[in-house]
Amino acid sequence: MRIAEWIQVVFVSLLAVAACFRPLGRARRVRVASLALLAIAAIAIERLSSHWLTPLASSVVRDWLPVALLLVPYWQIGQFFTGPDLGAEARLAAFDRGFFELLGIAPESASIGVGLSTYLELAYVMVYPLIPLGVTVLYVSGLRRSVDYYWAVVLPATYACFAITPFVQALPPRMLSGYHTFKMPATKVGGLNHRILRRASIQAITFPSGHVASSIAVALVLLRLEPWAGLIFLCIAVSIAVATIVGGYHYAADILLASVVAVVVFAGTLWALK
Repeated sequence: MRIAEWIQVVFVSLLAVAACFRPLGRARRVRVASLALLAIAAIAIERLSSHWLTPLASSVVRDWLPVALLLVPYWQIGQFFTGPDLGAEARLAAFDRGFFELLGIAPESASIGVGLSTYLELAYVMVYPLIPLGVTVLYVSGLRRSVDYYWAVVLPATYACFAITPFVQALPPRMLSGYHTFKMPATKVGGLNHRILRRASIQAITFPSGHVASSIAVALVLLRLEPWAGLIFLCIAVSIAVATIVGGYHYAADILLASVVAVVVFAGTLWALK
């Protein structure tokens, strides 16, 4: 099995086991286990695909399957969310107040124009295609052999954030009445983001931010393998990080810790390769 397959099989299985030891209802535990079985079945079928696909086609499927399964653990941890931890929310909000004061920023009085708001919301939309775009860059650049390395960085960085989330259950800042968010003018892109989150998210933050950790991980891998593309992806990743804070999608602590997670995982893989 490839490294990505091992990572995904082990992680979804661990979440299924963890659900048995958490105070969750039967239905929630069944959903966590069912999602784990779905991911494992998909990987097993993909492994057997070599019997009816050409070796090249089967290999390409194995390159891309992690994209399709990436969010299975996200939906699993959504079943662990039984309600916001008011204490955790208060601590995260307090950290943000100190962070913004340190930067000399007052979110409630910051002036954000329609143009900047549109750009930031568009940057946040990029969290969805960014990971498959990273794989595409490797293909286009003739670096397909590095796809395994790509997943060895991106998946652990993302899943490390998911693993912590059940222990820090909180609503996003924009949903808290007492949190002083940035005043973002309404835009069509912002409306699109909110519709996606209402329909596809777990209605809680991931702590640290899985979006930010994964986008920075992608950028770091590409910086090492294809620097010109890595610089572009790093600019996008930084824009995503800023957008998540300004848009009230995440707390500042989520973003800072997610950045640390991505850098540590990337550095760890470099050490392992050496």
